[in-house]
Amino acid sequence: MSLLDSLKNLFGFTPIQARQPVEPVNSNRPQEPITDIPKPVSQGPPPAGQQRDRLLRFIVEKLRPYQNEPETAPVGLKLCILCTDAEEEAVYRVALWESQPGKFQRELSRQLADNYVKLPNDWRFDYGFYADELPDCTYQNGNLGMIVQNKNQPDSSPLLARIVALTGQTEQVDYILDPAKKTSFCIGRGHSTQTASGRIRTNDIVILNEDDPAYEAKRGAGNSAVSRAHAHIQYDAARRTYSLQVDPGGLPASGNKTKLFHPDERIERADIPGMGYPLQHGDQIELGGEVTLLFELV
Repeated sequence: MSLLDSLKNLFGFTPIQARQPVEPVNSNRPQEPITDIPKPVSQGPPPAGQQRDRLLRFIVEKLRPYQNEPETAPVGLKLCILCTDAEEEAVYRVALWESQPGKFQRELSRQLADNYVKLPNDWRFDYGFYADELPDCTYQNGNLGMIVQNKNQPDSSPLLARIVALTGQTEQVDYILDPAKKTSFCIGRGHSTQTASGRIRTNDIVILNEDDPAYEAKRGAGNSAVSRAHAHIQYDAARRTYSLQVDPGGLPASGNKTKLFHPDERIERADIPGMGYPLQHGDQIELGGEVTLLFELV
């Protein structure tokens, strides 16, 4: 650096650096394409609420011919659903409020009444799932079908039921009540006992006794509260209904007790000898205050 340049630097007279030319923006230059992020597409069956509305709408629409015709209204309905897989069936079970027995039927009754369709107070509702094809139905739409039972078309087929222990220990996980085989099903502790008349009674629904090989102290802790001849379930073929009748061992006179807990939160004491207490789907039978059995129609 020369002496002159050094003096210029000393007194701040440095030359301005030449600016680099800025490349003008070319408006014709191709822009990078903006890619739209695709929205997630829902897969699988519609939510249970939508399916519930669809089921209710299907039934109400098909029953419109019965508007203002209470004398000819159906006495029973069976909803048939064709499912492609287990996932779809699970959604329908939620839609039918399967965990809250009777709720779907009550909601259906309300909507039918809003559409001037009045069914009998004791009308029956059932449903079934099918994998291959729907059975012969009175009405059908897509994967839905409905069998209508009228007064002049009584259904004589036996109505199956199932008993499952909610508390206490039974010999089997569940018991299927098949009226085609027998119409009376005895409930008691142990396999058999001798009645006051000397007759040997064999229990169909066995509450395990402490000396049974399969007895577990924790599960069967309350089993001893159940009488050996506690009660029995009776099937009425003409009415296609079940009822609970308490035997001498389950009555207060024997120091015992029996109760029914209905799905609508009603509690009924079964303490009258010889009286039949009607059973409906979802009822819970309490024996001796310790063992509870669930009654279900299948």
